[in-house]
Amino acid sequence: MTVEQITDYLSEHITDPVPKFILIKEIFKTAPSSLEYVSAYNDIKQSEWYRDLANEQQENGAWGPFHGGFVTQMKGKKFSCTEAALRRARELSLSKDDPVVARCIRYMERLLRGEEQSPDRVEIHRDGGKNAYLCGFYGLSANINMFDPENPEIAPYKRNAIDNIRLAFACGGFDEDIWGQALREYRVPTLVSPGCAFSLMLMREEGYMEDTLQRLYLAYHWDRKAAVIKANHVSTYEHIPAAISYMSKFPPADKKRLEDKDFTIWLSLLELLSGFSLFGEFIKDDTFEYLLNEADRMVLGEVILPDPPGGHANTCNHAVNGRYAESWRVKHKRKTDMVLRIARILAKCS
Repeated sequence: MTVEQITDYLSEHITDPVPKFILIKEIFKTAPSSLEYVSAYNDIKQSEWYRDLANEQQENGAWGPFHGGFVTQMKGKKFSCTEAALRRARELSLSKDDPVVARCIRYMERLLRGEEQSPDRVEIHRDGGKNAYLCGFYGLSANINMFDPENPEIAPYKRNAIDNIRLAFACGGFDEDIWGQALREYRVPTLVSPGCAFSLMLMREEGYMEDTLQRLYLAYHWDRKAAVIKANHVSTYEHIPAAISYMSKFPPADKKRLEDKDFTIWLSLLELLSGFSLFGEFIKDDTFEYLLNEADRMVLGEVILPDPPGGHANTCNHAVNGRYAESWRVKHKRKTDMVLRIARILAKCS
């Protein structure tokens, strides 16, 4: 199956407002000023999924606690925390100009400036809460960056994180000692350490990272086999965890089949990496064709998908369920949603 054939299949089968909007915006890349785009966007605002976001959003722009952990407080809610709601907003392809998203961005900006107090408690741990306090600012910046990478409020945090990442990769691999020193001196928090989903969220879609550094950084995440420089020598890969923290126990290079319960988690990894300008280099030789083949198998009906994750998104797990159609009772709509999810990733490489 080719990309064009996937597009034709989606055009023929998509009818619900959310997948139709995603198709028009991301696959056809229709201009936001066009009547087709405006009409599709107006339709999505009437959808059940958009109403879930709008109805539960608080007056200040949040959805309860920011990072989560307040299970009792959020019982019965669609979203376990503000971050989970923002992940759902990204899944629906909402932009920074959408009223729901814009209201939350203003809320996060106020938190960054100290004009409003975060509802989340600072975890003390062994350092009196110094690292957790810093994590709060970088976590906010990472979430804003996913919608508004040019936002001036987050520029200092992005620049500082990239400066320290550049130092750690200056030797051509990841120097654990240099990064460890930056952490001990609280120049950066653990949240932006390479290998963490929040680091990827903060680094993507920006102009501070030169191509050479971006390749080293992405290679470290892609297969976790990038050489680690320690004590002036190249150490082995054996002690490097394959996991991408907050997301998966495996790296993006570990491909999953549609029947695998981890397939949607793997897609979530690719979706996060697809925000980098050099993402296409990492999937062009193998993963691109693999995704095309999985889409083909889905269209031909060769696959029985495992049960999807429950809810819209968990508190800390950044994997999402990929549900766009308002009902999966119609069998083909779950199939179409999966094909569209794959197509969204492939479209980032064109």
